[in-house]
Amino acid sequence: MLKKFFAAVLAVIYFTSSNNVCETKSQWQPEITIGLLSNVNEVTLQFNMPCIMTDGKTSKKIKNISAGQAVTIKASDIPTNGVEIRPDKADLNHLHVMINGKDYFGGVKILKRGSTMTVINIAPVEEYLRGVLPKEMIQSWPLEALKAQAVAARTCVQKNSEKHKADGYELCATTHCQVYSGVETFATTDRAVAETRGEVLFHGGRTVDAPFHADSGGMTESAANVWGGNVAHLKAVAEEMKHTQAWTVKFTVYDFSSRMGSAFGTVQKFILTPLTLGKSANDRSTSGRVKSAQIVGSKKTVTMRGDEMRRKFSLPSTLFHVSIIGNEVVFTGYGKGHGVGLSQYGAKAYAEKGWKYDKILAHYYQGATLKKLY
Repeated sequence: MLKKFFAAVLAVIYFTSSNNVCETKSQWQPEITIGLLSNVNEVTLQFNMPCIMTDGKTSKKIKNISAGQAVTIKASDIPTNGVEIRPDKADLNHLHVMINGKDYFGGVKILKRGSTMTVINIAPVEEYLRGVLPKEMIQSWPLEALKAQAVAARTCVQKNSEKHKADGYELCATTHCQVYSGVETFATTDRAVAETRGEVLFHGGRTVDAPFHADSGGMTESAANVWGGNVAHLKAVAEEMKHTQAWTVKFTVYDFSSRMGSAFGTVQKFILTPLTLGKSANDRSTSGRVKSAQIVGSKKTVTMRGDEMRRKFSLPSTLFHVSIIGNEVVFTGYGKGHGVGLSQYGAKAYAEKGWKYDKILAHYYQGATLKKLY
């Protein structure tokens, strides 16, 4: 799949463009398959140039599709092997497809799933990233921050290309992988993608995990404290700006206790070391995030992990303190997201300070190096 495409970058590869001009190796890029629709009975497609529908396994031609022709495909019409729709003569880079009225880069793959079907976008990676970047970072932000985000996003594409292998595609279009809703481009984000074309982060000879989040709150988190395991390039690092994205979340004592279940009783108190950014404790990580907290109820005491509390009470981050004030349970904290890897607001601050994207990436992914794959 995608990794095989990346492995082929050392070969000289030619594709025919819409002008029948061959693309050179420097213009080549791999493809990515993104699952868009599942368990649907039909889909309407419209392409900007002539295309051919082929059998998904044998590549045998099924039919021609004219440019601008709206085609409604029903699950009952799809052969067992599924179908692929690509340009007749042009390169995939120039193809756009309207899928149920929404514009996407590239072509389409449709898989048969019993009486329904799964609709998949086949997109060139760099075009895909043009659609991803505006969804992940504000397009008016400094170019160097956008470039750092583009490299992180491209690295995630290569690293996670088998995430949905069992579903018949490589990535989904949600936050589970990366947010992608098709053609959503701006001059700034397009430039960031173009100026980092083919660049991916490596560590120890392998593509790294390159997670990112909205804001660290002042210090990022070690991956070991979030997902376990020792990840050399994902350690906690201090930020230029401290106590960012301050937030407060409140519940009545009754509402909080109800969420804990009837066996818990009524919340009485919390046993948790006070929050100090960058100071660890038995119940806090190096950055100060909650590893676990004891919640004392009238019927029993519960020990809950910080990430569990974040999910259960919809908290922006695990960089928080909690207390009972009057008849309310009050969470106060900083940052937004899991805290691992690149902080998007942090990258913005460093770019405004004059840092280039490679320096920003080196800060958040320590020991990782940039490598241009194509």
